[in-house]
Amino acid sequence: MIDIVMTTWKRFEMTKMSIQSIRKNANYPNRLIVVDNGSDYQDWLFSQKGKLIDILVLLDKNYGLETAKNIGMNFVESDLFISTDNDILAKPNWLIDLKNLIDKNPEYACIACRPQVLVGTGDIFGENPPEVKEFSHIPGYLRIMKTDLTKKTGAWSDKRPLRGHEEYWISQKFREMGYKVGWASYIDCYHMFGDDQGWGYSGMKPEEHGHNPVGGLPRDNYESMKKYL
Repeated sequence: MIDIVMTTWKRFEMTKMSIQSIRKNANYPNRLIVVDNGSDYQDWLFSQKGKLIDILVLLDKNYGLETAKNIGMNFVESDLFISTDNDILAKPNWLIDLKNLIDKNPEYACIACRPQVLVGTGDIFGENPPEVKEFSHIPGYLRIMKTDLTKKTGAWSDKRPLRGHEEYWISQKFREMGYKVGWASYIDCYHMFGDDQGWGYSGMKPEEHGHNPVGGLPRDNYESMKKYL
């Protein structure tokens, strides 16, 4: 059993699609733990408790990403767990593939699925990349993590200086402990964003707010990923 912790806030349609694809395509025993930061669709989340959602925490307002992630960590019982945002579509076998990959590469504390875009990095993979591409920090795309090491770092501490730096902070802590963090070069996911999907950057293209295209493998588009729901 591997616990999956998802933090949610706004983006109702994205959240529904993300939960559906993550649960449907895991192909490995799992529990979904959802911590919601005061969204206006908590009735729907509650309706999924005992169905798509195993453990549900409904907060009365937005207490911040780190607070929600740490609340979710309190429920994690598995040696490995998944940390994810609510804007990701997953392909079949994603969970068992990630588990096998991190088991095969014990020097890694954290490995994330490879999305069709990366935040501000461009193409880091190139041709014929290794199974795991080491990188300085790993954002919140479907990401398998070692529970004991995550707790030793203090998990998602409020000590990082700015919002959005939580992933830099925890990745740095892993490296200070002697572990690597990286991307799964051949385990894909789809990162939904753009004003047409309710991302919240009205009138802006992804590349205009730090999301750069990634080359290498053929990347799926949003329409093609719908078949995995």
